Amino acid sequence: MIFLEPKHNALIYDGIPFERVSQAVPAAVRLHNGYVAIPNSLGNLQAMARHGLPAVAPMDQGYDWPGKFKPFEAQRVTASFLVLNPRGFCLSDMGTGKTMAALWAADYLMALAPGKRALIVAPLSTLRRVWGDAIWRQFIGRRKAVVLHGSAEKRLKLLNEDVDFYIINFEGLGVGASIKRGAVRLGGLSKAIAEREDINIVMVDEASAYRDANTRRHRVARQVIGHKDYLWQMTGTPTSNGPMDAYGLAKLAGSTTESERSYRSRVMLQVSNFKWVPKAGSMEEARKLMSPAVRFSIDECVDLPPCTVQQRECELTKEQAALYMQLKKEATIMIRDRQVTAMNEGVLRLKLLQIVMGAVYDEHHNASEVDASPRIALLKEVIAESAGKVIVFAPLTSVVNLLNLHISGSREVINGTVSDAKRSEIFRCFQETASPHVLIADPSTMAHGLTLTSATTVVWYGPTDRTELYLQANKRIHRPGQTRSTTIVQIVSTPIEAEIFRRLESNETLQGVILALAKGER
Repeated sequence: MIFLEPKHNALIYDGIPFERVSQAVPAAVRLHNGYVAIPNSLGNLQAMARHGLPAVAPMDQGYDWPGKFKPFEAQRVTASFLVLNPRGFCLSDMGTGKTMAALWAADYLMALAPGKRALIVAPLSTLRRVWGDAIWRQFIGRRKAVVLHGSAEKRLKLLNEDVDFYIINFEGLGVGASIKRGAVRLGGLSKAIAEREDINIVMVDEASAYRDANTRRHRVARQVIGHKDYLWQMTGTPTSNGPMDAYGLAKLAGSTTESERSYRSRVMLQVSNFKWVPKAGSMEEARKLMSPAVRFSIDECVDLPPCTVQQRECELTKEQAALYMQLKKEATIMIRDRQVTAMNEGVLRLKLLQIVMGAVYDEHHNASEVDASPRIALLKEVIAESAGKVIVFAPLTSVVNLLNLHISGSREVINGTVSDAKRSEIFRCFQETASPHVLIADPSTMAHGLTLTSATTVVWYGPTDRTELYLQANKRIHRPGQTRSTTIVQIVSTPIEAEIFRRLESNETLQGVILALAKGER
C-alpha cells in the first residue's frame, strides 16, 4: 500500500522491503513497523516505476485536466503512465482517447518545467484535423501549436515560432537528412529539431510506421528523436505483421541492444529460403520488447463517449488538383454570369465529390478513373487501425467498385446491383461471423433500419450531399445493441469537403457551400 503524507510531502510504502525501495530511490528512509518513506517527486516516482515498483499516479495530484472534455478513466491512467515512463508505449485501440491522454501528459510536464516543448510525429492526414484541432479545443489560451508542413524553408521558419507543440509528419522529420556510406547525416530541419534542447517530449502517433529498423525513415528518426528525454510511441497495431514488428519500435525507443538477427532467431523459424514463421511464445517475447506499455481495448473502456467524429486529411494528386482548379473556374464564371441556381450549384458540388473520390462522370454518365492514390492509402490506414469491423461509405457506385478493387482482405460490396437476398446474407454474416471484416457501401442502400453493431468504425471516403443519409448511415453502428465506443472518420482533401461535413453534422443546408470555390477558398 502507498500513503501520501502531506505535511512532509512524502510517500509512505507498506509491504515493500526497504532494500528494494532504496535501490530505486537512494533517499528512501526506513521507518518503524516496516514502513518506507520517499520524497514525493516526479523523479522518484519515475525511478520507482523504472524498477517495477508501485508508484502513485502523478497527475491525480492536483492536475486540472484543462479543456471542454474531461478525461475518462482510460485517459487518466494512460496520461499518468506516460509521465511515469519516459520511453513508454501506448498500445490502446483506436477510439480509446490516446491523443488527449498524451497531450494532457505533455501539458503536465510543461507546467512542471516551463519552457519544455513537445514534438508530435504523426501521419500527414492527422496533423491538423486530429492533433491540431485537439490542442486548439482543449488548450485554447494555454498552449499553442504549429504544423510543420510545406517547403523545407517554410518548415524551418515555422520551427522558429514560439509555440508549445510542433506537429510534423514522418517524412517531414527527415527533411535535410541524408545517408552516405551507411552513416546518417543530419542537416536543415532534421538537424534543427535534433539540436533543440527545449523540444524534449516526442509523441509518435501510429508508431507502427517505424516497425522496420532498416528503413531510411527509421534510421533518421533514431538520430533526430531517439535521444529526447521523453519518447512515447502510440499504436493500436504494434505487431500486425508478426513479432518482428516489435523490434523496430524497441530500437527507436533505445530499449534493446540485441541485434535484429539475434532477435529473429529467437522469435522466428525459417521454413524455406524466403519464408519465416513465428515460433511458439514469440508474441510474448515481442511484448517484453515493447515494455513498459499500457493498453486499453475498446471493450474495456466502458466510460468512453458513445461516438466520436474524427477528420483525416489527405493531399490531392496532380490530376485531382488540375481538375479542382477547372471546377473553381466554372464556379467563378457561374457567379460572374449570375447563373447561381440550386440545380447548377448541385452539379458543381457533385463534380467536386467525383474529383476527390477518383471517378469523374461524363455527360453520358460514363465514369473515368482519376488518380486518388493518397486517399486510398489513407483509407487502408484507417481500416488497419480499427479495433473492430469497418463500414466504408462512398456515395458513388463507380467509387464503391473502385474501392473493392483496391482494398484487400475480407470484404463485401453493398450497392444497388446487389439483390435483397444477397444483401440480407451479407448483413447476417457481417453481424454474426468473422467475415466479412469490411463493408464497402453506397449509403443510400443501407441508411435505414439496419443494425450493424459488430462494426466500431464508419469511414466516409467522401461526403454525401444528403444530410439524412449521412446521419442515418452513421446510426447503423451507433444504436441499441452496441457495446463498444464507435468512431466516425471523415476523409477530406479540401476545405469545401470539411465544410460539407460540418454542415452534415449540424444538419444545415448545403446551399452556397460550393460557391466558396469562386471566392478563393481552396
